[in-house]
Amino acid sequence: MAALSRRLLLVTRPVAASCRSITCSSSSRAWWTTPQAVKPLTDVPARMKGKAKKSHVTQVDESILEGHVNVEVLKKSMQTAVDALEWQFNKSITLRPTIALLDFVKIVIAGKQRRIKDLAQLSQQKDGFIVNCTQNPEALQVIQDAVNDSDLGLSAIASGKNTIRVPIPKVTGELRARLARMAKEAAEKARVGIRRTRGNGINDARRLQQVSSDDIRSFEKQIDLISRLYLDRVDAMLKAKDAELLK
Repeated sequence: MAALSRRLLLVTRPVAASCRSITCSSSSRAWWTTPQAVKPLTDVPARMKGKAKKSHVTQVDESILEGHVNVEVLKKSMQTAVDALEWQFNKSITLRPTIALLDFVKIVIAGKQRRIKDLAQLSQQKDGFIVNCTQNPEALQVIQDAVNDSDLGLSAIASGKNTIRVPIPKVTGELRARLARMAKEAAEKARVGIRRTRGNGINDARRLQQVSSDDIRSFEKQIDLISRLYLDRVDAMLKAKDAELLK
C-alpha cells in the first residue's frame, strides 16, 4: 500500500508542476469568460422584417366613397387641370407655336391684368402673329412694350398705324431652354390645381356627420389616391414635353 502511494505521488507532482508553469496574461481570457458577440439588428432574418408594419391601401376603390363624397366632381375638377396643361403644351409651349403663345404675355391696364386677345384682334401668318389694335389704339404701345419685355423671346414690331407684327422666333438652344422652363411652370400650376381639389375633397369628408374616424381616414386615403393618378399624368406629360423640347 505504501508503494502504491509513492507511485501516485510521483505521477501527480509533474502534473501539479505543469499547472503552476501555466501563466495567463492580463489581456487574455478563458473561453468560458469571453462575452458572446451580439448580432446587430440588421442581421435579423428577412422573414422577420416588416412583420409589425401595417398594410397600406394602394389602389383606388371608388365604392368606399360612394354615398359620402362626389367622386365625379373631384375627378372632373382634376381633369380640368390636366386638360388645361395639355392645351398649353399643344398650342403655346411648343417649337411650332400658335397665336395662343401670346396668352403668356402679361398686360396690366388700370391696375387689372388683361390678355392681348381682350384688347386686340389676333391672327397668325406663316412667319408670325399680327396684333390689330384698331378698336383700342391706345393699347398698342402697352401691348408692344409687354411683348418685348416678356421672357418669351418675342419681338413686337410696329407695322402700320394700329398694327403690331410679332415674328415667330427661330429655334435655338436658348428658345428650347425657355420653353422647357415654361413647361415646368405650367405643370406645377396644374399640380397646384389638383392638390387644391384634393384638399377641398378631404375637408368635405372631415365635415361628414355620423361617420367614424376610421371611415374618414379611409375616405382621405381614397381621395389622395385619386389625386395621385392625375398628378402622375402631369408628371408623364412634362417628361414627354421635356424630351420633345430638349432633344
